[in-house]
Amino acid sequence: MPGPVPFWPATLTQAASSFVNRVSPANVGGMALNARFLQKSGVSPGAGVAAVGVNALMGAVAHLILLVIFFSLAGHELAQAFKLPPASKLLLILALAAALTGIVLVTRRGRQFATTRLLPGLRSAAASLRTVAASPVKLTLLAGGSALITLAYIAGLAASVQAFGGGPGITEIGAVYLGAALIAAASPTPGGLGAIEAALVASLTGVGLPAGPAVSAVLTYRLATYWLPVLPGWISLRILQKRDYI
Repeated sequence: MPGPVPFWPATLTQAASSFVNRVSPANVGGMALNARFLQKSGVSPGAGVAAVGVNALMGAVAHLILLVIFFSLAGHELAQAFKLPPASKLLLILALAAALTGIVLVTRRGRQFATTRLLPGLRSAAASLRTVAASPVKLTLLAGGSALITLAYIAGLAASVQAFGGGPGITEIGAVYLGAALIAAASPTPGGLGAIEAALVASLTGVGLPAGPAVSAVLTYRLATYWLPVLPGWISLRILQKRDYI
């Protein structure tokens, strides 16, 4: 950001985002709420959207880096948990995605969206990212914060597994979470509801955890990380609205 933002309102905004994201897919609601909070805090709309975009981008990068690390550490023990489709199917999926993107860009509305919203947003995010990269302290805070969020979710899942007798090691559980979260990201439901539970249970049983403890651990984990934050998030949202922070 060009300047500091108020700490406690920003903290309340993150809590409120956990509530808003329960009714919007792919964390879109939380991103919009953060952008609105930054604008109300005096940040220009372009800079606010760029900051939210950079934060989301770094979160994705941190997730992918941790995915590679944990999968490398877990090794062959994940062979039963994650089975990738053949290369020909992957190429077909990529080709279809590219074709759909091309069709959208050919249309008038698609071109208008790309030129008026997508490209300016990407340029603004890239400029903000260059500014962050020029400061080692800011880059460390951004990358470290993104990595710590993901590691905290892994720790939560590991604690839930341990509560029902344990089994897989932390590297396998970390790889299971990262892989399942990546799969569930394609789900249209808010927070990957339904998709991530199924992926986690299937992956945990794939690395040797019995089905009963796997289901119990996943439900406990989702209760703690998905459902319990709803009430504090709603209260935070009401406080932000009452004090005109959003």
